[in-house]
Amino acid sequence: MEITREAPAAAPGAPGYDLYELDAELWDGVLLDLFGNDDLGQSPLRRWAESTAPRVTRHQLVVARENGVVLGVALLELPQLDNRHIAFLSVAVRPEHRRRGVGGALFDEAAALAAEEGRHDLQAWTWDRLVEPGAGTISAAQGDGAIDPTSDGAAFLLSRGFTLAQVDLMSGLTLQAQAELEQLAAETRSAVTARYSLVQWRGDTPERWIEDAAALQVAMSTDIPTGTADLRPELVDPDRVRSEDRRRREGGLDELVTAVEHDGRLVAFTRVIHDPSRPEIADQWDTLVLGAHRGNGLGLLIKTASHATLRATWPRIRRLITGNASENSWMLAINRRLGYRPVAASGWFTRKDPGHGTE
Repeated sequence: MEITREAPAAAPGAPGYDLYELDAELWDGVLLDLFGNDDLGQSPLRRWAESTAPRVTRHQLVVARENGVVLGVALLELPQLDNRHIAFLSVAVRPEHRRRGVGGALFDEAAALAAEEGRHDLQAWTWDRLVEPGAGTISAAQGDGAIDPTSDGAAFLLSRGFTLAQVDLMSGLTLQAQAELEQLAAETRSAVTARYSLVQWRGDTPERWIEDAAALQVAMSTDIPTGTADLRPELVDPDRVRSEDRRRREGGLDELVTAVEHDGRLVAFTRVIHDPSRPEIADQWDTLVLGAHRGNGLGLLIKTASHATLRATWPRIRRLITGNASENSWMLAINRRLGYRPVAASGWFTRKDPGHGTE
């Protein structure tokens, strides 16, 4: 078996792009085995596009081959503007080559590469079936989510010194009838003071709102519950927002943003991401209400307004998926009210090199 370090492909179809195709195929396979569908999956184009702004995030691939056949791939994501102590890591191995040391070899080489890059904090996620907290499960310090420590992903990470930092609860929603969505949006709008107005756009961030969008993303990076993970504020400016818009387009993705304006500034937003290659499903991404404006029904306002617009935006859409930290009771309560139901768990695991602490 040969282990090599490789740079990301320069373009779709260029040498090395097949590694992103294999990575996506293998993770879709994990999802199908666990849940019977790949609703939580990502296309290879979407994953590859994340490598096209190395000023923000640099990708490094580690590949295992035998007789010219790729057995598995590890992907390191290295933030460049902030959180430079972290390397985000995933490892995927072909099913027929698992439990032969391939994953361990990929991990060891990726961990060594991360150390050479000065990254002393490895972070990784697992897909897991829902389990109730109790004997035989592990939980994070906050929240009531739980993970089965004997599941393949958790066991792999725990055996290599990782600890569970957070449990994300993945939820799904089958969109209700359009009339019901519009009625709920209207009722929610009528309950919110007229001092707040809705703003919506599709695709790239309008220049009118780009500074506010950057500020909201900074707030999002400090607001999300991170458990015991050492995730620090992101440095986001208008140029980074434009770069992320470009990366989204290069990944073949469309975006619908619903926001709230107050006194000329955006104070809340939610965004939904849609991949035309998976036409019936969309991903409910970030949702945030700035602290000074909470308690005014804005979270429910932007979500119901967004839901009511989805079919007009993407006519084939049927379902939404979203993830929330198990300790985020506020957003989980909103999602339950809207009809989201738990479908999966995701363990957020971290490993710090000895002697570094949180430096």
